[in-house]
Amino acid sequence: GLTSEDSPTLAGALSMMPNLQTLNLAGNRLGDEGVSTIALAVSNSCTSIEKLCFWYNGMTFKSFPGLTKIVQTCSLIKELSLDRSMASADDDESIRAVLDFTEAVKLSGSLRRVSCGRQDESEVGALLILLLGEALPDC
Repeated sequence: GLTSEDSPTLAGALSMMPNLQTLNLAGNRLGDEGVSTIALAVSNSCTSIEKLCFWYNGMTFKSFPGLTKIVQTCSLIKELSLDRSMASADDDESIRAVLDFTEAVKLSGSLRRVSCGRQDESEVGALLILLLGEALPDC
C-alpha cells in the first residue's frame, strides 16, 4: 500500500488528472503527513473530485486542517470518507481541529456526506456524528 513517502508522487499526478471524480485511498498507510499532502494537492488544484476516501490510513486529528481546506475550496466535493480508526480527540488542539472542520462542512454548499465510522469505532467519529448530525443526516 501507499505510505506518506508516496504521497508527493500521487499529489503531483493528481494535477494531471483534471477529470478524476473518485479517489479511493482506503487501506493504505498514508498517516497524517500523507493525507495532508494529498489534501493540499486536491484543494490547490480543485480537481473534479466528488468522492474522496481515506479509510484505514492511520489518520489523527492532525489531518483535519488539510481536510478543512478541501471542504472550503473544492466546490465539487460531495462525499468525504474519513479514517474509521482515528485516535481520540482528547486535547484542545485536536478538538479545535475537529470543530473547524465541522464548521467548514456546515458552510459547504456541495458536501452531502461525511463518513466517519460507527460511534464505537472512533471517539473522533462519534464527535463528528454528534456535531454534523443535523447538517448532514447521512453522517
